Amino acid sequence: MPAHRRGSKETGRFPVSPTLRQPATDRGPRAARTVANILQATKAILLARGYAGTTVDEIAKVAGISRASFYTYFPSKRDALLALGAESEHAGATMVDFAAELHHPLDEGQLLDFVRRCFAVLDDEASFAFAWTQAAQLDEEIRIAGMKGHLRICARLGRTLSKLGGRVYSDPAAAGLAILSQLERAWFYCQLYDRPILKEAVQADIAGQLMASLTATFDAPASAKRRRVG
Repeated sequence: MPAHRRGSKETGRFPVSPTLRQPATDRGPRAARTVANILQATKAILLARGYAGTTVDEIAKVAGISRASFYTYFPSKRDALLALGAESEHAGATMVDFAAELHHPLDEGQLLDFVRRCFAVLDDEASFAFAWTQAAQLDEEIRIAGMKGHLRICARLGRTLSKLGGRVYSDPAAAGLAILSQLERAWFYCQLYDRPILKEAVQADIAGQLMASLTATFDAPASAKRRRVG
């Protein structure tokens, strides 16, 4: 596992499990390495070509195995995608853990470190997020299952960040979704453009926007003020 991984209070598993031709408990070290190579190759191709453009032949080629070897472990590319799902949900929970480490007084330095650490997680797991959005349009089961897990992580992020500036989000899941979407999309464009200076500037801008959002004060609606006075 990558070094940034660690246990979270609520990681869970991706709700739709892959069909595995050979259960993990039956695998020896060589088989485990082959499966790891398959999943790493799947990540790379999903990120480059998307779900529709990913084929079993291409996965096998990048993994350095035969097509038959792929089918020894996975019946389809769908099952390889689902096998990545549990890792992706764990990665989302890890990003929430990063947010939980932020502390008062909040400053842009802390938030910049948070954004950079999130980008490092996305280096490993963003391929699943982008592939899932495509697969979900074709597979209702994947859409519903992935949506539940994703919104749960978004809500945790929204609640965690709201504690930092004393701001209470009326919908923590919506707030978390907006923040995660910004991180994921910005990461994707930085990968696409491959300009380190641009990446650093984008990370700093996101940190600044988070700082402004989390520390902003809002006047209560007039109706709420009247209720308090009355």
